Amino acid sequence: MKRVSLFLVLTLSFVFLVSGAVCASTLQDIKARGQLIIGTDATYPPMEFRDEKGEIVGFDIDLGRAIAEELGVEAVFIDTAWDGIFPALDAKKFDIIISSTSITEERLKSKAMSDPYYVTSQAIAVRKDNQSIQKLDDLVGKVVAVQIGTTGDLAVSEIPGVEVKRFDTIDKAYMEVMNRRADAVVNDLSEVSYRMKMLPDMKIVATFREGEDKYGVTMRLGDNDLLEAINQALRRIKESGKYDEIYRKWFGEVK
Repeated sequence: MKRVSLFLVLTLSFVFLVSGAVCASTLQDIKARGQLIIGTDATYPPMEFRDEKGEIVGFDIDLGRAIAEELGVEAVFIDTAWDGIFPALDAKKFDIIISSTSITEERLKSKAMSDPYYVTSQAIAVRKDNQSIQKLDDLVGKVVAVQIGTTGDLAVSEIPGVEVKRFDTIDKAYMEVMNRRADAVVNDLSEVSYRMKMLPDMKIVATFREGEDKYGVTMRLGDNDLLEAINQALRRIKESGKYDEIYRKWFGEVK
C-alpha cells in the first residue's frame, strides 16, 4: 500500500508540474524567452513598411519596440499578409499583432484588443484628373479599390451601388486606380495621406467617419495578463513622452 501511495503521489506531482507548464500564460512565455513576437503586415506606410534597405520600419514598429522595452524584452517582428494575420495569431505564430488594426465590435468577439493608441478617419483618394468624385456620396456607381478585410473595405461595402475591388495589399489598390481600372481608393487617412507623398498624380478628395477608427494592439482572447501588461506599457509610454517622440518622427507636430 505504501508503494502504491508513493506511486500515486509521484504521479500526481508530475501531472501538476505538467499542468503548470501547459497553463503558463503568454506573458510568462514572453518573459521566459526574452522576446515579444509581433505580427505585422509591412505594406502600410507610415505605420509599418519596408524601407529601401528592406528593413521593417514605421510608427507601429517603433511603438512595438517601446512596448517590448517596457516589458523588459526584445521586439521581434514577423511580416505577415493581412488576409492571414488573424489566423496566424490564433495559431500562435506570434504573441500579438501591431498592424494599424482598428478596434471593432466584430473583432472584439474573437480577439482581445488594447486601449486605443492611435485615432484616424477614412479617406477617399482619386487621380488628380478625376473631377467626378468630391464626397462620399459620389462613390455610388463607381469602382472603389480597397485592401480586403480593412475598415475601408467594410465602410464602402455598406454603400449601395458601389462596386468594390478587393486586393491583398493596399499597393495593388492604388495601382488599380493609377491604371484607370478603378475610380478611387478608400483607406485609413493615416496611410492615404502618407501615400500621397509618393503618388503625385493622386489626391485626397474627402474624409469620413472622422476619428472613428481607433487602432489597438491585438492578442488572443484569454490573454488577460498580457492585455493588462500592454495597457500599462502604453500608459507609461504616453506619460514618459516616448509616444510623442515616436509620433513626431512619423507625422510631425503632435496634434
